[in-house]
Amino acid sequence: MELRQVKGNTWVLESWELIPLYKVDDHRCILLDTGTYDQREEIEAALAQAGLTPVAVLGSHAHIDHMGSYAYFQRERGALLALTLGEAGQIFSPLGIQLQYYNLNLGAFADYPELATAPCLPDRIILPQEREVTLCGVTFGLVRTPGHTVDHICVRTPDNVLYLADAMMTGRVLYHAKFPYAFSMEVYLDSLAKLRGEKADKYIVAHKGVYGEILPFIDLELQFLRQRMLGLLELIQGPMTAKDLTAAICRRDHVPARNPRHLAYFEQASQTYLTYLADRGYLTLAAEDNRLVYRKAPNLRPSAAPMPPTGQVWPQRNPTQGRNPSWNWNK
Repeated sequence: MELRQVKGNTWVLESWELIPLYKVDDHRCILLDTGTYDQREEIEAALAQAGLTPVAVLGSHAHIDHMGSYAYFQRERGALLALTLGEAGQIFSPLGIQLQYYNLNLGAFADYPELATAPCLPDRIILPQEREVTLCGVTFGLVRTPGHTVDHICVRTPDNVLYLADAMMTGRVLYHAKFPYAFSMEVYLDSLAKLRGEKADKYIVAHKGVYGEILPFIDLELQFLRQRMLGLLELIQGPMTAKDLTAAICRRDHVPARNPRHLAYFEQASQTYLTYLADRGYLTLAAEDNRLVYRKAPNLRPSAAPMPPTGQVWPQRNPTQGRNPSWNWNK
């Protein structure tokens, strides 16, 4: 794991994902996320080589590839841990993590060591109205970007470097994600639009890269998500349950489920897209034979688009339109 300077006191640890940090001085740093639990030794070795001690962790969100060592650095290294209220509420106990991770049976935690050591209570809980936080004398700006998770944030360092965490994905990582996860697709898209107005000298994207401009990547992700939704609509033939559609997605995209949690991830990820399409009027949801089934809306037109045109910030939905689609492919 290499330590590379981005700008001023803002650096990144380079691995299969980027883990940013801010140097408080020559010997202390603040981590922005901590990677997965199995990256811990690499992080510690890289910091030790640079003569840096982590004195605080400012977390973007409570997904395991970002919060794998939140609890470790807090308990074992004495680092101050700061999280937003919504993210803190999901990992303060095993029950919270059980809900976060697809209702995984608590008895199965032993099979997932990355979850077993994760529960923790932050030292500093960031409230919804706060737009900055000061840790160890350093003030960070906060951009609220929910959608990927309930209370995801992007962090602006004093060097005007904006860490986007998972508010956006790029390039090859986006393509290999198959179905990028969002807790709420509608809210995620709103946050993606919000990022268009967030100017910075540099942008750090966890998955993955350091850039001077992000607008082309926002356009690319919009296009990618639209294609994924179109592909999902094509899979729906007659009444289908969410589980039916998950299996169809895995078959089409050659994604074998490695374990129950992996399959549960795809079920939850695809459910987000289905909910969005149903809310926009492209699908109908009904209870039939004690099952919840989706169908294509009977008035669906081939030219109707479930996503806004690439490269444009879409208008607010007109509440008088109810659940009718508001986008047009031909725009």
